[in-house]
Amino acid sequence: MSDDEALKHIGQLIDDSCDGTFERGLTRAFYLLDDLTQRPLTEENAVLAEYFRANAWAARSQIANMRQSWSWENIELQEEMLALSRAVNHPGFIKLDKIRRCQILTNRANLLSRVGRSIDAIAGWDDALCICPHFAITLGNRGAGLRHYAGMVEDNRERAILALHAYDSLCKAMAPDAVYESPNFLPLVAQFRNLANELGRRLDVDAVRSMQHLDQGEQGRSKTERAYRQWCLDKRLFLCPLNDLGSYLAAATDDFMLPGITERFDERPGDYSPPPIIGFFSQMKQEYASARYMLFEGVSSTRTHFSDRGVTLINTLDYPLYSLASERVRTAFRIAYSLLDKIAFLIDHYWKLGKVSKHINFKNVWMVEKKQRLLPQFEESNNWPLRGLYWLSKELFDDQLKQTTAADAHELHAIRNALEHTYLRVSMGWAKPFMIGQANTSGFGITIGSDELESKAIRLMQIARSALFYVSFAIDHEEREKRRANPNTMIGSMPLYDLEDRRKRRDSN
Repeated sequence: MSDDEALKHIGQLIDDSCDGTFERGLTRAFYLLDDLTQRPLTEENAVLAEYFRANAWAARSQIANMRQSWSWENIELQEEMLALSRAVNHPGFIKLDKIRRCQILTNRANLLSRVGRSIDAIAGWDDALCICPHFAITLGNRGAGLRHYAGMVEDNRERAILALHAYDSLCKAMAPDAVYESPNFLPLVAQFRNLANELGRRLDVDAVRSMQHLDQGEQGRSKTERAYRQWCLDKRLFLCPLNDLGSYLAAATDDFMLPGITERFDERPGDYSPPPIIGFFSQMKQEYASARYMLFEGVSSTRTHFSDRGVTLINTLDYPLYSLASERVRTAFRIAYSLLDKIAFLIDHYWKLGKVSKHINFKNVWMVEKKQRLLPQFEESNNWPLRGLYWLSKELFDDQLKQTTAADAHELHAIRNALEHTYLRVSMGWAKPFMIGQANTSGFGITIGSDELESKAIRLMQIARSALFYVSFAIDHEEREKRRANPNTMIGSMPLYDLEDRRKRRDSN
């Protein structure tokens, strides 16, 4: 067969095997895909081969009923994620037609949602809709995802607005101009209609629409502050769930906090202050907000700072970048990465894992001590956002997953180690392509262009933001489970008060 004929044959084999729950057919499809990819395929066909491979893993998962499983370690889901990530980041991806690109992006977003990474899934669906705004399957899945996301948000107003956008997305999936990939779309329409009707019964759509006021918010007092706030909105870096809907001014706030925490009266004898993780989360929020501004200053600076004048440095002939602006980017990267390890420390404390504090990090907090085996309390946990955190850690530390993620997410761990312990050589962005060969021959440290470092720092800030959301949602899940398990337990409450902005001055009284 020609390459095109072979791909068509394999795709049909996968579909038929899935419909007939015929696992031997999927085994044959994997064999044929392995055989086909030995050919010198065009870039477009190489992407399609990965897409079909992902479909085959999805079919195997469905046949094994793994789609409904809470198992955190799932080879089918991981292999599907790997194949879809390879497809999305392949140079030939952009050459595919719009519908196929939307299919691949949507499938990957669906998978992210399935493993608990709801925020990353919303961004993925939005990427697909940028290509084809009326693609029905993306709109419908985005609506279902936003509906679930809204259910985890505590603030009543924000929850209602997210639910409204979920409802609107589901309605768009049923609109006359919606684009369906298959002629057999009526079952999907029925599914989306059922979800929309359920939301419509719970939500006063007109009332929420009239009160959302997404164009109203804090713009900033100066030109610089306004530019900073807009930059945060565009990069989706505000700690506000509404920022996941887009660059709406109403989202220009960091109002997201932990849920209410319950403790036994004898848990901290003699200590009547709020639970320690309340203050710890506030400290992490402050570190995140400060790192975010440092990053903005670093990427937007166009002047030589006075602190750089008179600092004697050597021109190493590789167009090095030394400046306060560059150090701000480096520092923001360090802080954002350190937040992940601090979240691991919070997980150890809240879930009472009993790990050695100085050895806890975002990679090993999930594992049995000194073993590559998941802790028993996580293996079948139905805590969806906590599982999302685990899969987020896999993207950073799993050798396969981290090699197939987006270009700006590659080597984050290696860069962090170079920043902290060895040598990260930063060259001016335009010059790096001319210096990379020379830099690699030395084997001394890591070389990176300034624009690449900035891109990776922004991506790491987005990861840290998602992690802060996920850990709060995960704790809220546990607190709800506690209340369900002990409905008659008497609980006293302690009010918490916001720290006034005037108290944030170093010299405040």
